Order: sequence, then C-alpha cells, then structure tokens
Amino acid sequence: MNSPGSADSTSIPPPPGFSWGRFAAAALVYTLLALVATWPLAPQMGSHIASDTGDPILNTSILVWNATTVPLTPAWYGAPHYYPTAGVTTLTENLLGLYPIATPVYWLTKNPLLAYNLTLFLTWPLAALSVFLLVRHLTARDDAAFIAGLAFAFTPYRAVALAHIQTVATFGVPLLALGLHGYLSDRRIAWLVLAALAWVHQGFANGYYILYGALFVSVWVLYFCSIGDRWKAVIPMGVALAAGSIPLVPMLVTYRAVHNDLGMHRALHEILYFSASPQSWAQVGELVWSWSRVFPNGKDNMFPGLTAVVLVVFGVLVLLRRRGLAAPGERNTLRAVLGVIVGLAATSVVAEFVYGPIDTLLFGSIPLKMRGLDRALVAMALAGGALVWLTPRLREALARRSALVFYTGGILLFGLLACGPDLRVGEKSILNPTPYTWLMLLPGFNELRVPTQIKMIHLLCLCVAAGLAYAVLVSRRVRWAPAALGLVCAGVLFDGWLVETPMAIAPAPWPVAEPADRPEPILELPLGPAWDSGATLRASVHHRRVVNGVSGYDPPYYYAIREGLAKKDAALLSAFASFGPIDIVVDHSADPDDAYERYAAAAAGAVKVADDGVHRTYRVPGSAPAGTPGAPLRIVGMRASDNPQDAWWAFDGAADTGWGVFPQKPGQWVVADLGEAHEVGGLTHSIGDFQMDFPRQLAIDTSLDGEHWDEAWLGPTYAQTFTAFVRSPRIADLRFTFAPRSARYVRLRQLETFERIWRLSELTIHAP
Repeated sequence: MNSPGSADSTSIPPPPGFSWGRFAAAALVYTLLALVATWPLAPQMGSHIASDTGDPILNTSILVWNATTVPLTPAWYGAPHYYPTAGVTTLTENLLGLYPIATPVYWLTKNPLLAYNLTLFLTWPLAALSVFLLVRHLTARDDAAFIAGLAFAFTPYRAVALAHIQTVATFGVPLLALGLHGYLSDRRIAWLVLAALAWVHQGFANGYYILYGALFVSVWVLYFCSIGDRWKAVIPMGVALAAGSIPLVPMLVTYRAVHNDLGMHRALHEILYFSASPQSWAQVGELVWSWSRVFPNGKDNMFPGLTAVVLVVFGVLVLLRRRGLAAPGERNTLRAVLGVIVGLAATSVVAEFVYGPIDTLLFGSIPLKMRGLDRALVAMALAGGALVWLTPRLREALARRSALVFYTGGILLFGLLACGPDLRVGEKSILNPTPYTWLMLLPGFNELRVPTQIKMIHLLCLCVAAGLAYAVLVSRRVRWAPAALGLVCAGVLFDGWLVETPMAIAPAPWPVAEPADRPEPILELPLGPAWDSGATLRASVHHRRVVNGVSGYDPPYYYAIREGLAKKDAALLSAFASFGPIDIVVDHSADPDDAYERYAAAAAGAVKVADDGVHRTYRVPGSAPAGTPGAPLRIVGMRASDNPQDAWWAFDGAADTGWGVFPQKPGQWVVADLGEAHEVGGLTHSIGDFQMDFPRQLAIDTSLDGEHWDEAWLGPTYAQTFTAFVRSPRIADLRFTFAPRSARYVRLRQLETFERIWRLSELTIHAP
C-alpha cells in the first residue's frame, strides 16, 4: 500500500487484470446499444428535439446560454428570459456540469439542437462506463462490471427521465463513489482528485445532487470508514470534497440571494406531490417496450426492471447460505423466532400497502388493528437487527464492511427517502414522519421540490448491488459463465428497452421579427406554456431580453401577466412600457383571428417595424410609470361582507396577517373607516407573496356617510399586480391612484368569479 504523498500516489494504477482493450470494447458496445435503443435520435440530432418541446427546449436554452456567456459572471446569471426579472439563471438548473460536452459542439456547429441531443445521447454510454469502472474496481470482474453498467444505462427510469437531461446526467455519482472506494483501498491522492472532480461536476450538472450526493457520501463514510484505522481516511476525503465544493460556493450564494429577493420557496404540497409511494414501483413509463404492457403508466414510474432485482435477491441469499461459522442450537431457535417476527411485520407492511389501514376481527373475535406502519417497522428493525447479529455470515459481512451489504441496504434506504416526508398509499398516510422529514430540517432540503430525484442514487445502489451479486452467483471458471452473462444482459435490455425515442419539431428562430442588433426587450404573443419554451430558446441565441420564459420557478408576477395578456388587458401593455420601450411580436400562426395583433397595434404609440409574413413586430415607446400614492391615512375600523371578524387583520400593520375570502366572486367587499373625512387620492392593496390571490376585477368607491358611494376606480388588476411583484416580490403592494376627493369611507368590491382566495394582507389609504 502506498501512503499519501509517495512518489506514485498521484496516479491511479489499473486494478488487477484490468485491460484498456476490454474497457474500450465495453464502451463501444454501450455506445452501439445506445444508438439502437434511442433510434431515431441519431439521424435527427440536428433537426429535431428528443422527447418534447417543454423541458428539453429549456435545457437546450441553458446549454446555449452557457456556451455564449462566461459562466459564473454577472452577465451569465442574467439569462435573457423573464424580463424584467434579474438573476434568472438561478431559477433552474444551470447544467454547467455538461459544459465540456455541449459547449464545444455548439461552438463548432452553432446548432442548439445538435448540442443538446448529442449531450443527451452521450449520457447513456457515460452512465454505463462510470458504473462499469466502479464495479470493476470492487470485483475485479469485467463481466459483473459490464452487467452493472448496462443496468444503470438501460434502465426503465430513462424512459421517464428522457425529457430531463439533468436527471440522466448522473454519471458523476458512481465516479465519486469510485474515488472514495479507491482512496480507501490504497490511499492514493489521485483517487481524491477523481472524487473532487466528480463531486463538482455532479453539483453543476444537477443541483439536487449537492444535497443528495452529500447524503450518499455521509452514509458511505459512516459505513465503510467506521472500522479499524479507516477513520483516518475521512479527513483527507473531507478536505478533497471541500476543495471540490469551492467552485460551487459562488453559485450557491448567488442562488440563495436571488431566491430570497424574489421570495422563492417550495410549498409542502409540491414536495408531497412529487414524492413516490409504494405503488410507484409498480408503474412504468409508456416508452418502455416490455413492461408497459404489464404495469400502468403512473406519476412516478419507479419500476427499475426485474433482472437487477432478481440478481440482488439471489446474490444475498447465496452469500448468507455459504458455509461459515456454526451457530449454537439455541441461537438457531432464537433466529427462527426472530425470522417469524420479521416475516409477520413484513406481511403487515405489505398488507398496509395493499389494503391501507386495517381494523377488523380475526376468527370473528380477535381484534386486529393497524392504522400506520410505525409499530410494524419498529418490530422489523429490532427483530431484524437482532437477526443480523445472530446470523454469522451476515455479521461477518458487516464486520468487514461488505460492499454488497452496503449497496443492498442503499436500495432500501434511498427508496424510502424517495417517498418524501409522508409515506402514503393512495390518500392514506401510513408513515409520518418519515426519514425524509428529518432531512427537511437541514438547510436546503425543504427547497427540493422533487424527492423522487434521489431515485438515481437508489438505482445506482441497485445496479452496483446487481453487479456484486452476479460476482457471487457466477464464477468465472464455470463453463456456463458466458451463457449466464448473455442471459443476464438480455434480461437487462429487455427490462429497459425503449419503444422509440419521440422526436419533436423544435421552435425556429425569427430573425426578421427579432433581430439580434436591437436593444428593446421583447414580448411574444401569445404568452403561455405552449409558447414560452420557444421564446426562451430564441432569447438564448439572440441575447435580447424577453418577457416570456419557462424555468423551474416562474417569477411571482407570471400568473398575473399570463391571465392579463390572455384577456387583452390594455393597462398591462402600458405597465410593460413603463420600464422602457418594448417590441411586441405577434405569432400569426397562433393568432388566427388577429385578436392579439389588434391588441398589440392598439398599445399607446405602437408602430409596426417588422413583418416576415407570419410574425409581426410592433414597437411600443416607453411611458411614464404609474403615479405614486401620497401619505398614508389612519384607518380606525374595517368591516367586510365575509369573515368580518378577521377584517381588522388587514390594517394591523403586519403583512403576514390579513383578511380573505374563498372563492372570489361578485358581491364581496370590505370598507375602511378613516374616522373622519380626509382628502383621499389612492390606496395600497397588499397580498404578501401569494401570487394568485389578487382580486381579478376590482372597484374602489368612496363615501362621506357610508350610504352614498362614488366610484373612484374600476378595472382589472393585472397591471398593478405585475408591477407590485416587480417592485417588491416578497410583499406585493398593489397601488391604485385616482382623482382626489373628500371621503371618510373607502370601499373595495370584487367583481369577478375566480377559484382563488381574495387576499387582503394589508390595506393602506393614501392622501393625494
């Protein structure tokens, strides 16, 4: 063993029997299989987009932006969509980990689709090769390594994640594990360099894995470094990963600052929705050729294939049945009892999964109740732990820190974590809190919207365990080893083979309507989910700001402008112009009745400046911003049509309290009493950071006596909501001004029906 710092510790020696020729052959086979499995991706790489025009187009935009701006500079953080929001790059993954692949392709070809599609394709062989190297290191077996790599690359999960390149680009995790295993085995610094590079690559390729990767490393260290003098390896490993984290720090600091400024946060219901459930492992994507005929297409589609699971089960059973230390007879009896307890608890868990909470009578008189998994899981843990300790082979495997035991346990651990903070069967909660709930107490975990993203570590554990199990099951010396290898490989490919890779027609550039040499930002109409990804891609190429956008987060005003533009609210175009001149580009192919064109042409000062036959551009000059209300006036009382007991919360001086009514509908009102007559010229209607809870149609009336009312303002509030969230995203203050008048009472009336709360967090009446 070489010590750190020795003359040859900076290079990684090939493991015993390793052949670069066999490695190259494996790479070639993986690549050829990927070409066939993803067909017709290869011939259409430069003209179509894999999967669909949603997230793949967003990710294409990100790769182009990375290739055309200097990463981690102020300009790079200001991605051009979502005008006038700043720091837009931080609203989603930045994919910088894929920079070494995608950027040279774009520089050479200037083809965004080719840069994206080729990068996506290469994740297949790269994923396979990274796991191949890991399992080859652990087993010194090319056949076991080949199977594990094949399982990781050709998993049914890829059919689900085909539209999310950041999910399938997780080949950094096995390389990270390889670096840790390698350093633990021979203490060469080169292994730490590999681990650090894999860590920083994976953190930039998929931000989830900064946290999930740290969790994996923590569990790995606790298991493998907790015997003998292995703990001495922890400090060098920690230093290496800390050094690898340095490039990530500026990104994380900027992300946090922008998210704090914009009030970005994930609601618990989002995290719950994107959590797996036990039935998720019996769901498979419709693109999987084999198992989609057996299992339904669900929300999560976590079915990992059958071959790898069978390998792990039989590998563990054979490992445990190998001859080892004999156990005394009384221990055999105790193990049998513990086995029965574990079996009964496991049966209870399965029954809970299948039938939900149980409350019945056995044989008509014996009560049987189980309303959660807590007791069953505790019984399994206690009895199972004792059973492990009393099983010599398993105890011996744990004592030497068997990799098969670790990665098999990882299947269970990370599978459970994928279920998020509430383990549910249908609508029934069967385990709450879960281990993921405890993770959410740590910084950052409560902002991860999709707990099922951890499935790639769950899958990694399964595939590595499958390779290790194959090495246990099949000796290289038996004559039938080649046949076994072929059979297992066929099973893996059967499990994950794709029907056909869907290829979509990508959005085209509009060089006439959107020339790159103009300074004005652009609003593309129509705005909305069906068109926003195209605008985002075009902006990444021509670098002009666009109002449209698609990302992991929307700016807080996006609900308001989407609704307002769909309703052709003229005030909203004036609100855009208040930030400066703007070009409005109308896509006639999506505007068959010319309604959007008439809307754009009617904007104050609008002039048509371009027309390519399909896309017409209207330039709108800048306009003065809306007036600012005067000094606040003291409110002495408030009454409301609904929930009147809560009305006083709307003038208590705290934005985190307020009055509200659900749903919005005509006839709802609140009245503020100033105590005596004052000159009134406006009001501020705060809704906090509740993006959808603004009143859709509002009337403002004033009165001296509370009986006779004069209308001061009437109209939709989309423009006010938009500018409020731009001005102060965390506390949206909708400002309304009107002609000065004398009034003691000011009334707000909601005039439209909408399935959201009308929220009034704070009301302020202003002097002129």
